[in-house]
Amino acid sequence: MFSPRFVTTNKILSNLIDLEKSALVVNLAPLQTDWEMKLKQESLGRRESTVLKYGGSQLDLNDISKIVKDDPGRDDKPTQVALRAGVVAKEKDVQKAINWLNTNKLVEQTAYLANKFKQGIFEEKDLVAINSLLGERVVVSADLGKYREKPSTEMIEVRFPPVVEIPYQMEDLFAWFKSVGKTELHSVLKAGAMLLEIVRIRPFSEDNIPTGLFFWELVLASEGLGLKGIGSFEEDILKNGQRFEEMVALTVESGDMTGWFEFLTKAVADTGDKAKVKVMNLVGEGPIFKNETGRAISLTERQIAVMEEMTVQDEMTIKEIRGILPMVSDDTILRDLKDLMTKKLIKKKGKTKGAVYVLGKVKGFK
Repeated sequence: MFSPRFVTTNKILSNLIDLEKSALVVNLAPLQTDWEMKLKQESLGRRESTVLKYGGSQLDLNDISKIVKDDPGRDDKPTQVALRAGVVAKEKDVQKAINWLNTNKLVEQTAYLANKFKQGIFEEKDLVAINSLLGERVVVSADLGKYREKPSTEMIEVRFPPVVEIPYQMEDLFAWFKSVGKTELHSVLKAGAMLLEIVRIRPFSEDNIPTGLFFWELVLASEGLGLKGIGSFEEDILKNGQRFEEMVALTVESGDMTGWFEFLTKAVADTGDKAKVKVMNLVGEGPIFKNETGRAISLTERQIAVMEEMTVQDEMTIKEIRGILPMVSDDTILRDLKDLMTKKLIKKKGKTKGAVYVLGKVKGFK
């Protein structure tokens, strides 16, 4: 039976503790419903954009955000969605975006039920359902959810098993998954081992990495570690695609998952920390923004409006900032932004008209 080989290092333990602390804050924070929905929608766009871009989609974050806001259903045609959302793109790219959103709904529902009824043991049929939904109207119907019968052509260059071995390796993998309890292996490591093996085996003709990432999300969300959909694990895992691919290849070659687990747990700890900061900056308990010494920073109402929106979006263009301060002159906005940069609450990336403002050294609550 499959059994991951690794050493539990201090890095892994520290990262897992950080994630659990962040998840506790996010799960218990009394967020207003409208702000929570706004955070989830923004995160949804970033998650989907990251995965689809990694897979070669030409849709940018702005396009994806418009499609997310449209909230298409499974029966919606890509041409209809593109027209409603005001997106000009290839039909296949729009269909993939629709499929990703509907797969996410399936995963959320499955995780919710598993969490409610304390049933966190998922099976091959759950993985097949994820892959089938991701491929609707893109993959040949006869191949939806079926293990591939030809060599894989997907990105990562690792040794993958012959097609005849796929059903047996997947059966073995899920037998291990079902046999390992929470007290034996942390849920993040258990999900991380599944993600790596799905990427290595590449059981399906297409969408193996998105399928693996959704299964990863399913396990974490069912265990209360999904950050309520406010974080973007995908963004931190795939932010450096080459690094992700190198870690997969090195781990498969060595057979030791220690480095892989350190890589993954660092990503989830970073995701958790960002989600926690966003939540706590909106809860309003005590001074919202602090300097590096922990003292409260005095801000104008305009600056607070900018900072609240930036904690949701992570980065904003000057055009987006004008949108939340429509009655304020450009000179006043620029003075406010310069003051926020002086206070190290934000920083500017780039020097041209395409420059963006991002969060600086904002002090979150520990």
